[in-house]
Amino acid sequence: MIIPRLSWFSTACLLVAVYCTSCTQEQQQPQPQATPRRIISVVPSATEMLFAFGAGERVIAVGDYDHFPPEVNAKERIGGLLNPNIEKIIELKPDLVIAYGSQDVLGERLEGLGIRLHPFTHGNVEHTLRYMLELGRTLQVEDAAQEVVTGIRKSFEELRAQAPAVRPKVMLLHNREAGTLGSVYSIGSQAFQHDLIAIAGGDNIFGDVDKEVLQPSLEEIISRAPDVIIETMPAPLDEEQARERKNDWSKLPLPAVLNDRVYVVAEDSLLVPGPRLGVAARRLGEIIRNSGDRLRILHFRNSESVPGIPR
Repeated sequence: MIIPRLSWFSTACLLVAVYCTSCTQEQQQPQPQATPRRIISVVPSATEMLFAFGAGERVIAVGDYDHFPPEVNAKERIGGLLNPNIEKIIELKPDLVIAYGSQDVLGERLEGLGIRLHPFTHGNVEHTLRYMLELGRTLQVEDAAQEVVTGIRKSFEELRAQAPAVRPKVMLLHNREAGTLGSVYSIGSQAFQHDLIAIAGGDNIFGDVDKEVLQPSLEEIISRAPDVIIETMPAPLDEEQARERKNDWSKLPLPAVLNDRVYVVAEDSLLVPGPRLGVAARRLGEIIRNSGDRLRILHFRNSESVPGIPR
């Protein structure tokens, strides 16, 4: 059977079709985005990451609740989670805004103006470490991000090797109103502090609760009988406040109370998941192992350096 040759017209049409298809495929290829140079962060965790990666000079504004590292105090403030100043953000002409994933109104407004948005969502330790690496890629500082993450993982390995033979039951609290035990917030298995307690050698007494935050009753706390109680507070916290908070627990028949294992800790790193995860885990390890000077633990704040972040 002889296959007839294509006419010159058919051949030309075929070549044109191939060329057009190639052009269409090239047009569909996503264009690489420029490296962000004017960054606004509304998220304290992300702000710490930016400075830890050596990108602090690119930050032109931060949220109202950003306090670390100290260099953020020289940056413009643009509101927070509930009150972002959208007009001011637009006026500053950022090329990247890092905001909470739940800030829908802010996100829609910025995307409508063509301003690049990088959302942040809370999660456990692994989620946070993955986010750090992803942010490093976005900023094109992958090596710096990897260095920070590697340092954190090394701290975790060292702590696991020092874990006590008997793991104490730990209850970590935050946002408790002083003078009352009727409004207590603790953490479940979805919180990053849950992972840090395990790494430091303890067991979260609410580790079976599939939530990030929960509000247990006093009866439930008594029934679970924590060996260690850790109250986290924003720094600074004076000694008198700490004593008053410890005294609130004094009448309860808990192992932590009977063995004087109630700690009130002014420790920012226990509240902000980010480059200081290793620092936070070490502090928890000291408390869980009952090592070191209690007053030093009580008043500790930002005394350790993180790669990229000055003391």
